[in-house]
Amino acid sequence: MGRLPLGLRYAVRMLRKSPGFTLIAVAAIAGGIGANTAIFTVVNAVLLKPLPYPGSERIVNIVRGDGGSISPPMFAHWAQEDSGMDELAAYDSHSAGINLGGADRPELVRTLHVSRNYFRLFGAAPVAGRTFTANEDLPGGAHVLLMSYDLWQRHFGGETALLGRTVDLAGAPYTVIGILSPSFRSNPLSEIWLPLQLDPNSRNQAHTLTAAGRLRPDVTLAEANARMRVIGVRYVRDHPESRGDDDRCSVQTMQSRLTGDAEPSLLILLGAVGLVLLIACANVANLLLARAAGRQREMAIRAAVGASRLRLAGQLLAESLLLSALGATLGLALGAWGVRILLNFAPGNLPRAEELAAAPVLDPVILAFTVGLAGMTTILFGIVPALRISRVDLSSTLKQLSGCSPSGFKTNRLGGLLVAGEMALAVVLLCAALLLVRSFLVLHNVKPGFDARSVLSLQASLAGKRYATAARVNQLGALLVERVERVPGVDSAALTSSTPLEGDMDMIFTIPGRPLPSGAKFHGDVLWRFVSGSYFRVLQIPLLAGRVFREAEPGRTVVINEAMARKFWPKENPVGKHILIGGGLVEFEQGMAEIIGIAGDTREFGLDHDPAPLMIQPYRQISDPVVALVGSMMPVAFLVRARAGVSPLSLRPDVEREFLARDAQIAPSRVRSLEQVVSDSMARQSFNLLLLGVFAGGALLLAAVGIYGVVSFSVEQRTKEIGIRSALGAGRANTLMLVMAHGMKLALLGTLAGLPAAFGLTRLLGALLFGVTPGDPVTFAAVTGIVILVAVVAMAVPAVRATRLDPVAALRRE
Repeated sequence: MGRLPLGLRYAVRMLRKSPGFTLIAVAAIAGGIGANTAIFTVVNAVLLKPLPYPGSERIVNIVRGDGGSISPPMFAHWAQEDSGMDELAAYDSHSAGINLGGADRPELVRTLHVSRNYFRLFGAAPVAGRTFTANEDLPGGAHVLLMSYDLWQRHFGGETALLGRTVDLAGAPYTVIGILSPSFRSNPLSEIWLPLQLDPNSRNQAHTLTAAGRLRPDVTLAEANARMRVIGVRYVRDHPESRGDDDRCSVQTMQSRLTGDAEPSLLILLGAVGLVLLIACANVANLLLARAAGRQREMAIRAAVGASRLRLAGQLLAESLLLSALGATLGLALGAWGVRILLNFAPGNLPRAEELAAAPVLDPVILAFTVGLAGMTTILFGIVPALRISRVDLSSTLKQLSGCSPSGFKTNRLGGLLVAGEMALAVVLLCAALLLVRSFLVLHNVKPGFDARSVLSLQASLAGKRYATAARVNQLGALLVERVERVPGVDSAALTSSTPLEGDMDMIFTIPGRPLPSGAKFHGDVLWRFVSGSYFRVLQIPLLAGRVFREAEPGRTVVINEAMARKFWPKENPVGKHILIGGGLVEFEQGMAEIIGIAGDTREFGLDHDPAPLMIQPYRQISDPVVALVGSMMPVAFLVRARAGVSPLSLRPDVEREFLARDAQIAPSRVRSLEQVVSDSMARQSFNLLLLGVFAGGALLLAAVGIYGVVSFSVEQRTKEIGIRSALGAGRANTLMLVMAHGMKLALLGTLAGLPAAFGLTRLLGALLFGVTPGDPVTFAAVTGIVILVAVVAMAVPAVRATRLDPVAALRRE
């Protein structure tokens, strides 16, 4: 300490003399800075930090329509045009789960098919081996793969002799030609990369690919968009099999495309923790003002011996700076710890979560942010008290100290205003949190359209030649259903291309005899699912009209949901009518199908989304190219309904055993209850609610502590006055009302100031709410009641203490 400047040495001594004050002040600052650091760390990693690729600011995605994936012919066409980009690459829109052999049990690993220049575009250098050659990326090229460093270590123990060897992937031999760097993380995440082997003459209209490229230095994003609009129009003109205007294209930066959905909620959370920090600063400022009452003599003596006001204010600011430094140091540690907690609760679809988990604790940007916060908090809670306390009136202060002047301290009014501000900020946060609570409760009560209770859900990859035909998949499904339904405790089982709430593929259709809309090539593009016959029974989806599938159908059949019937046949019964599924999609055309039934709606994109039109067909009727395509893109789902009183998760070992007994290369994965699937679909809403609720609760607690402190300080200052009132006959009820009235003025002032602010700011929550309006009057009324109640409880202790003052002892004070 001897080397510290004189002002800081004095500040350290003063803070040591008041350990209780120092501990409370540092804890308040650390909590506010820690929460801000944790949320900013997430915001920085997800929204601000450049993508981990060379020149990432110029990497863009080319998207179809309003952001959709593209087809192979579209990419082949774009690659021949001058789009203003270098290293144009294509890759799967979603990583597919494929079974990897080479261990006691096959492992479901994430795979991506990528074009050869994908690795140059994203700077993915192998630590061993090489990337694909031009010949390996041609149709019919060699079966080769690159592997992630983590998979190499986990599945093969880092075996150096793996390069050049073959491994079993989806039942086929693939040669390992390279191991990618451990620092490379693809998006979508992948563990194995396979050559795309795109046929430039392909007529495949399935939208399964993502296109990315790097803008040339002389091309702006606006210019690239203009070029791609022209290219898109030309593609639609030159490809009669295209889907028309839906196949137009645009360019987006890759970073904005990846993080766009998460941006509003993260910025709202960052604003919320900012309000918490303001409340913490107001509390510390109040502590400094209250502490100043005991330092009047010190300030007066120092002023009397020649200390200027600037010197006194500087000394007080040095103490504030020291408090901020201690709080920031502790807050940085709390922030790093808080990030790990956030990752445990973060939704699975949080963009760039893998990068966030791998980020260094002492990131320079986070350090700079924390230091900046420390400086800002010093100003927020230190400068006003310092200026106020350093303004010493020697005459009046010495008279007060000698007992010749009435008691009282003028800083109490400023403290009251600070508490009113705290209450206002707490009202804003509490309104936001309560709106999310009400929205979540409404969402939680939404019926998904199926009964998720007592259902086990698992996934399995059917990629590869073994299950590339509808007959093989249907045979597998029928055998699995038969064997699993024999398991004790099982009621029924079904195979499906996907479960509700977890996405599906879409398909176009036309209605024979109905004119097409102007310029359109089909009547609708709706969700499409293939299932085994007991699908409706397992999920207990009600049948509203017609029938479900039979084991043997005379022709192609389809069941549609109520949303599809309502949209395309609003005034007639579609049962018995025919639709052409996939007309014009060449090998994916499914032919004419009869609508045999209308099923109840199920929520497909989330409980907060209206039911989407959906058509469902039996697996055995789907064409082989579609079955092979879907199998290569995503695992199938297997659903098992347990009998009454049986936990679905207890069936897991027996169900997995039946899978492995049927085919040892099928590795069941993502085994969950269907109720967990429903819960996972609300993960982002739960995350927002949890964090905003914690911040609002913390804000309310800090505001309650603030009002408690101000009322307690007021009682301390007015002890002599209370004693005189008691001596003159004032009863305890009068004293109680006197003290409570002071606190209630602050609470009401803060509430009245906070409600209009909350009414305006909660409009920003509109995109996060479901079934509740931002200006919901019930919410605002409830918040008013909660804040007043908390304020009354906070005031009760000092108020009751005031009623118990001994008048004689009170008159002898000062």
